[in-house]
Amino acid sequence: MAHLPPSYLGKKVFLEKNSQRYYVIKYEEFKPPRKIHVLLFDHDVPAIFAVMDKDGKFLDSFFLSNKTTEDSAKAMERYREIAERKKKHKVTQDDLHDALKPEGEAKKKNENIMKYLKDEHLEDIKHQWPSRLIALQNADGKSSQSLIMIALTEAIKEANPIKSFDFLAKHRLDDYIPFLANHVQEHPELVEKVSVAYISIENGDILSEFLARAADYVDVNNREAVESILQESYKIDHVHYTSMMKHLLSRLLQRVKEETALTNKEWLSKTISNKELRRSIADILRSQTSS
Repeated sequence: MAHLPPSYLGKKVFLEKNSQRYYVIKYEEFKPPRKIHVLLFDHDVPAIFAVMDKDGKFLDSFFLSNKTTEDSAKAMERYREIAERKKKHKVTQDDLHDALKPEGEAKKKNENIMKYLKDEHLEDIKHQWPSRLIALQNADGKSSQSLIMIALTEAIKEANPIKSFDFLAKHRLDDYIPFLANHVQEHPELVEKVSVAYISIENGDILSEFLARAADYVDVNNREAVESILQESYKIDHVHYTSMMKHLLSRLLQRVKEETALTNKEWLSKTISNKELRRSIADILRSQTSS
């Protein structure tokens, strides 16, 4: 069972109590098994390199103007590479400020702002870069329906779904994981990836929502995807004592009835090869028949 590291992008760090001055984490890189390398910014300038643990405790930190280490040099090199690419984007500071607002409040002086935001998300997803847009949203965003997040939703519809998953998980954008469910038909391996990462998070609720959506999207004749969906729901039931598999099985069988000419027995025989899963399904069907 995997344990996702947290993301601290956008976190404001005050060096002194009762001080109004703070630095913002705008770059982070997880270093297994427990460390996170971060750059803290003074406005748009990287000022501090720090090493944190997964619980957010600072293990080491120093001003970049005073010291350089191999780790800080690597972080700065990677940040500069990303920053150079960002210069090519046509997003101004005014655009970024506007992007924090929801659709109804944004001025959208730049008529192409949604395209530019989506393109930046797509580039970050492709390269698995720590996102300045998500850092900005986490630091100063007041609406979960900001232009930044709307553009993210559009971007993950177009991006490679495996890379989208990795990006969302790294940034701990957990609420967006279920949106990947409509890609399960072409990428059944997503089911296990999401399960491994999220079965222990929020009592399995994110995984459950993902599987429920996947059960609605997937072709009922896609043996690999369907079996994987039921297999992972079986795991949820055993970890969190739910009845997720019963719910999804009922939904899938209803779709089989509506979309195919197969009987339940024919479909199950054709679709489910895992013996333990077959026995569990048989138990569910018997209990429904006897009740």
